[in-house]
Amino acid sequence: MFASEYVELRTTTTGGRSIFAIRDIQPGTRIHSSGAPFAHVIYKEYRKEVCAQCFAYSASDETTATDYLGARRGVILTDGSRCHLDQEPKRNSEEIQITAGRGEAQAMLQAAIEPGDTPVNQTMVDQVWATAEALITSKAHLTSYFSTLNLEDTELEIARLLASAVVRRYSSDHLDPSGPASQSIPHNCWSQLLDLQINELPNVQRRPFMLPTHFRIFAFLCNALPKYLQPYMDTIREVLARDTGNSFGIWDGDRRDDMMGWGIWISASYFNHSCAPNLRKKRQGRVLHFETTREIQAGEELCISYIETDSPVNQRRRELEESWFFTCRCYLCEKESSL
Repeated sequence: MFASEYVELRTTTTGGRSIFAIRDIQPGTRIHSSGAPFAHVIYKEYRKEVCAQCFAYSASDETTATDYLGARRGVILTDGSRCHLDQEPKRNSEEIQITAGRGEAQAMLQAAIEPGDTPVNQTMVDQVWATAEALITSKAHLTSYFSTLNLEDTELEIARLLASAVVRRYSSDHLDPSGPASQSIPHNCWSQLLDLQINELPNVQRRPFMLPTHFRIFAFLCNALPKYLQPYMDTIREVLARDTGNSFGIWDGDRRDDMMGWGIWISASYFNHSCAPNLRKKRQGRVLHFETTREIQAGEELCISYIETDSPVNQRRRELEESWFFTCRCYLCEKESSL
């Protein structure tokens, strides 16, 4: 995944993984390119104007289809705005109440989608997913529950991302490895995705409403996707567990006037954050390129910035803790916090 004359993937002193230079590198050097995203979605309001292949925006005032990507999508995006997909879907009690599927099925589902006031832990998360998996074993129960679903637009956007991941995984398993399509869909892309950091528990602990949201989306896709994709339904939980903290916003132009959607570029997700980054990222079509912004010494970690870095250190750290679940201890944060 990182066959390069410039960089390699290493284990960090904190036990994670990141990209390090294996030689001195000059400013402006392209050190890595991450191919087509494993999964992506373009927001509904942009879908008619954005190319499904290269993400070019027809209404943009840019002269080329090249634009910059925002930082990994968490709650706070690169421009500092709050992603609407992080907000709790608004429903009244009648929409939440399950009206179909009597007796045992109703009690099982109600318990799963309304965890109550108990703090979310891994056991609770596993129980919700076990309930979801039990639901789909009964076509009658699934159909009955599906008839009550009325997904919000934000939930449908997440469902589209997940559907693209299911199709991607299916395609990687069934395409001819020697065929031209295999170049854009590597055979091992699924195992590479599974190697990404899992943020399932911290995500739902900060946003408990995501548990019933994920349940609803899972049920929706299990009922809506064609039968030949059903063996790949475990893709949904695995992608949801990694989406937050490993995704990039798809922006229009280098000024980032419009965020048109988001996607998961697997190899790009290994670049760690620094409030004093030494890389810039640039998208050309579906490919994300990384270039150095200054001279790099051999052995130096190569970092991007997930957020705007002109905010005070306390604000930067708070944003990173809320959206990426870590306390930043980069050189700049340590320096400013000691003043």
